[in-house]
Order: sequence, then C-alpha cells, then structure tokens
Amino acid sequence: MRIRRLSAALLATALGAATVVTGATPAQAEPSDCVIGRLYDPPAYTSYCASGTGYHMIGVGWKHPNPQMPESGEWHGEWAPVGGTSIAYIPFSRQITGVNILKKD
Repeated sequence: MRIRRLSAALLATALGAATVVTGATPAQAEPSDCVIGRLYDPPAYTSYCASGTGYHMIGVGWKHPNPQMPESGEWHGEWAPVGGTSIAYIPFSRQITGVNILKKD
C-alpha cells in the first residue's frame, strides 16, 4: 500500500468527499476503500475507510535512528468506524519503518 502525502487541507477535502457509505451486507464485513494520509503539523499518520463495515486503525512502525540503540515499536491510533478517521500522532523523532491499516469486523 502506498503512503500518500497529503496536507491537512487536502486530507480534510478528501475525507469530506468520501463519506458516502453504501448499505452494508454480510459480504462487506471488513472496511474497504481505505487510504493512508500524512499530516505534518502536528506530525501524524491517518487512516480512512470509505466503505464496508467494522473498524479500522492506523499503525506506524518505528525504530531508533541510531543503529546502536535497539529501540523499536509501533504507534497506533484509536479504532474508528467506517467513515471515521484514525490518527496516530508521532510524539518524537524516530525512523518510520512502515505504516499500515489494521481492520476488524
């Protein structure tokens, strides 16, 4: 999945345009039509899913930029319903190792 770099204004526009959700059926038990966004002030990553049912959450993997410091981990946003946004704020400078969207029914 590609990370899209969006400004806060562009992200808000995209989220506003993508809030139409079709009627849910059992085949739509997982969120779909999901995108990852990037905010710069304050620094954060976001996830947004436009269709399906259930919940989604952004996850951001990180590691310490100094190879002699073996710290690593993952920051998570809150679980958000389809049509909502999950945001993981980046509290300090670390090397980002991956960004993904977690989903649940």
